[in-house]
Amino acid sequence: MTQFPHDQFVKEYLPQLLGQYGEVKAAETVSSERREIDVFFQPHHPVPTTPETLGLLGRLAQQSCLFEAFRNPVVEMQIKGCLNKLLDVQLAQERDRHRENLKVSVGSLPCLWILSPTVSVKILAAFKAEPKESFGSQGIYFLPDALQTGIIVIHQLPVTLETLWLRLLGRGSVQENAIAELKSLPLEHPLRTNALELVYGLLSMLQFKQQKREKLDKADQELIMKLATFYKEQVAQEVAQGRKQGLEQGLEQGLEQGLEQGLEQGKNQEVALICRLLTRKIGEISPELQTQIGNLSFQSLEDLGEALLDFQNMNDLIAWLAHLT
Repeated sequence: MTQFPHDQFVKEYLPQLLGQYGEVKAAETVSSERREIDVFFQPHHPVPTTPETLGLLGRLAQQSCLFEAFRNPVVEMQIKGCLNKLLDVQLAQERDRHRENLKVSVGSLPCLWILSPTVSVKILAAFKAEPKESFGSQGIYFLPDALQTGIIVIHQLPVTLETLWLRLLGRGSVQENAIAELKSLPLEHPLRTNALELVYGLLSMLQFKQQKREKLDKADQELIMKLATFYKEQVAQEVAQGRKQGLEQGLEQGLEQGLEQGLEQGKNQEVALICRLLTRKIGEISPELQTQIGNLSFQSLEDLGEALLDFQNMNDLIAWLAHLT
């Protein structure tokens, strides 16, 4: 279990959203000093930017770029460290292109996006970071053009669907509200399920630290309580949706056999969801345990979905299943 849950969340979350559009590398190592980039993205397909897709995150990912995300407000030395990583990557790519006799232009080299919940006015002034009217979004500050770097102040972003995927990386009430917005998206939204699973993975990592009696700040303690509530509501909602879909499918077919098949399909979706969450929480689930879970009733699946929040290892799952027999 990682020592830094929010760092791990970023390194899973951004690749999940951007992976189908290009190559995404998390914790990419640069230079002989082995400095790690949080996430490096290189697009191979057009990245969508509509509010219903990736929105502002898609706009940031229109060219190769480094994402460096900070849980706490970024400070001056951290920004300098990010710039060092960017220059390492750019110089390495420039050398490679010269060897291949390819033309190098500033626009073809990666840019840098620094994500921070807040940034002081003093730091923005020190780096001459200013908004660009042409970019048309509040909360984004650009360093001088030659540096190819922007600072995203997450808590200044407007609360719109277009900014949702970035506000999920905020902290405190900004992050909590964004998670609530994510949960309220239509069940069929293409990004909703995977993003929620990653959020609940963050919950598992934070709970692990809490169980180990490691120190958590007030924001993380409150996040655990909020996420636990969201999670229980989510499981109940998806179980109910699975039942509804099964009933609707059976009624459309107008046959008792069709109704049973529809219910079974809805149940299978819930079993898959529970197994994915269990895997994220306690590790890979054996085929035998998956079969046991698949034989549970809808009500028992809902109960398991709530109970797994308290599981610490595989023995907890085995014991929970055993008490049903």
